[in-house]
Amino acid sequence: MKKVKIFLASSAELDQDKLQVELFVSRKNKDWHDKRIFLELTTWKDFISSITEERTQNEYNQYIQCSDISIFLFHTKLGRYTKEEFDNAHMAFLSSKGYVKKPRIYTYFKSDIGENPEITDFRNYIDSLDHFYDTYENMDELFVKINRQLDKLENEGIIIKPEAIDLPKVIKYAVYYFLLPLLVLGGAILSYYYFQPTDMTVKVIEIQSIPGLGFKQGEVTLLYGDKSETKEIKDEVIFKQIPSKYKNDKVKLSFDASGYISYDTLVKTGQIVELAINRDKSLGVIFGTVKNENMQPLKDVIISVKDIQVITDENGKFRLEIPFMKQAEEQRLTAYKSGYQAWDFTGVPSQTNEWKILLKK
Repeated sequence: MKKVKIFLASSAELDQDKLQVELFVSRKNKDWHDKRIFLELTTWKDFISSITEERTQNEYNQYIQCSDISIFLFHTKLGRYTKEEFDNAHMAFLSSKGYVKKPRIYTYFKSDIGENPEITDFRNYIDSLDHFYDTYENMDELFVKINRQLDKLENEGIIIKPEAIDLPKVIKYAVYYFLLPLLVLGGAILSYYYFQPTDMTVKVIEIQSIPGLGFKQGEVTLLYGDKSETKEIKDEVIFKQIPSKYKNDKVKLSFDASGYISYDTLVKTGQIVELAINRDKSLGVIFGTVKNENMQPLKDVIISVKDIQVITDENGKFRLEIPFMKQAEEQRLTAYKSGYQAWDFTGVPSQTNEWKILLKK
């Protein structure tokens, strides 16, 4: 609905005329309802009349300045604030920027033989502003003149312009025939989605692998509520039919594999989870003791794995650290000391199992 703001001002002697104009505007609104035009008529009675911190007349003046149309009625008296209101409307019109200058000002004088001198002076004042004013003998004549001006403004299509679209009607149809069905459909889809069990894919990614010794197999365990499910994993596994109440909730996922660091983590269901796995140090250590045939410790025995060498201490003990890129599931170890037979053996590195070597003369 296109709203047109109209301010109606007059002295107190024309209160009845002003009331009749309000009724006329109400009838005009009925005629223009189908065109989606609404004339919002305002007078001083529409403002708060109680005492305020600011001058009440300032509120009238501010409304006049932002109105589209200002109508002034005069008879025998000028009115205490009517000239001030007229000057405000005229100043707002002159300072209005853009193609449309507002408010449009209409001034009507009710004919009377005994016109007060101040009215005559005000007529002359309006003439000096090059503003055209009009007169009326009775209300019917005033209605005809106001109605003619409103129709002209409508024909101009600038200040009074019918709305091309009946927005409330469009919104109503959009709500009833589009939005509501969409909400119902969306609700059904969401309900279906919510009550459907979900799946979760788990993948393993080795951060750094030993050449020729990539990840082979492990286990992942999914724990939600009081249920636990374990699956073997080589590359990826899918946990299916996870109850809908755990959808998008965090559940516990555990990983375990020989030669790798075990860990637990919290993940969200209904998505692809990538587990970054790392090898432990189990293939990186070989330790043990070297003794002679009399079971006495031998020191200064050279222990070799590939190009890595250590020497046993006075207790016959050694510890050999194997760099990550040289680790393997089995390592060939040799032990050599002058005066003894060389010892050669292939075995599994371990952080817990000690290698026991016996050298013979």
